[in-house]
Amino acid sequence: MMRRSVAALARLTAARVAGDERVQVTGVAIDSREVRPGNLFVALPGARVDGHDFVTDAEARGAAAVLASRPVQTGLPVLLVEDTLAALHCLAAAERLPPRFKLVGITGSVGKTTTKEFLAALLATTYPTGSSRGSRNSQAGLPAEICNQPDDTAWMVAEMGMNHAGELDRLGALARPDAMLYTVIAPVHIEFFGTLAKIAEAKAEVLPHLHPEGVLVLNAADPFTSLFASRFYGRVVRYGVPGESDLWLEHYQGAGLRGSSFTLRSATRVLEISWHLAGRHQADNLLAAAACAIALGVPSERIPAAAQHLQPAPRRGQIHVLPGGITVVDDSYNASPVAVETALALLAETSGRRIAVLGEMRELGEATTELHRRVGQAAARAANVLITVGGEPSRAMAAAAAGIEVYTTSDALAATELLRSLLRPGDVVLVKGSRGVALDQAVDALVGKVT
Repeated sequence: MMRRSVAALARLTAARVAGDERVQVTGVAIDSREVRPGNLFVALPGARVDGHDFVTDAEARGAAAVLASRPVQTGLPVLLVEDTLAALHCLAAAERLPPRFKLVGITGSVGKTTTKEFLAALLATTYPTGSSRGSRNSQAGLPAEICNQPDDTAWMVAEMGMNHAGELDRLGALARPDAMLYTVIAPVHIEFFGTLAKIAEAKAEVLPHLHPEGVLVLNAADPFTSLFASRFYGRVVRYGVPGESDLWLEHYQGAGLRGSSFTLRSATRVLEISWHLAGRHQADNLLAAAACAIALGVPSERIPAAAQHLQPAPRRGQIHVLPGGITVVDDSYNASPVAVETALALLAETSGRRIAVLGEMRELGEATTELHRRVGQAAARAANVLITVGGEPSRAMAAAAAGIEVYTTSDALAATELLRSLLRPGDVVLVKGSRGVALDQAVDALVGKVT
């Protein structure tokens, strides 16, 4: 974990200091609610809130100093810089040079967070392992996570996300990964790029920052990431294509929400997996994580046992069983067309009356209507009942779902009330939508969770 004096921080960030430069700082916080005693509180401006307005709260929670871009009222030492985000990047870059730990980055359009959790668990069978929490993969979240890794960390697993071109270049420059794992390229954030090829190009921005003696792990079944091998002259590991990759998946047998069994195979090893996680997409996430873990030195024989203890990331396929044998699948964290169709395929495998509660998908640009229609058609094949949530895109989804019982609602609250009136014992409910639709609130209301 970052441990530096205010004076040392000032040198790294070219800051002017108001207060005692001898104060020692341990770790950073970018959210005042997460401040721990001794932290440097980084006041970041945002679209909705400004961290400078929460300095008093950070001080009350035990912050040791503040990094700010304007004067603030506090008794703590204040480091004044022009750009607090740029200064935070400087601090994270300093933590990586010289590196206290090795770092494996994960990016792609879908599956990043779950694959990150799986890879961290597999690496932990062999090394002291840390990881970025939740989906802290952004320009602010990732550098904060780098600064907060435990002292004994040997490998950090870091999710790396982007919405616009240039963002992965900046994250790569500060993270300086020793290994890089790609999942798959899909139409996520396509509104900002226009084509899948442009998304792939933005994802490739991190490659020049990969250590030349590092490892690049690629999805050989993906037509975009598979081409990245020509951009890296170090070790390349491929997964996903039977007989041609370093590791692939075969003999998948799904049991709906009861889990699945399958084989991970290479030219020299056969790993039989039987676990309680549902869906081929989860097996694919494990395949990617296992290929990377083995490449980084994890003995392959440890993977089947470790898989037994893996759990989906919060709101990414979590299962709740309600009275009457009603099953709610909480996949409400976010949604893209590929991810929704994958979740619907899982729903189709499950016995019982199947209900899909689908929120509209955001950031799809000119393809919005067509992609929602396609998802509506997939819902008609997978579900008995469809409830769509949101505006015009969700109505396009509903209109395309011919032949099943369909309802449209404007928001999560309306969807919850409607769903309560429709539920029967033994139903299976899939809940999925973009984060802005807030379908996590519908899940919490159904399962009686207090937030």
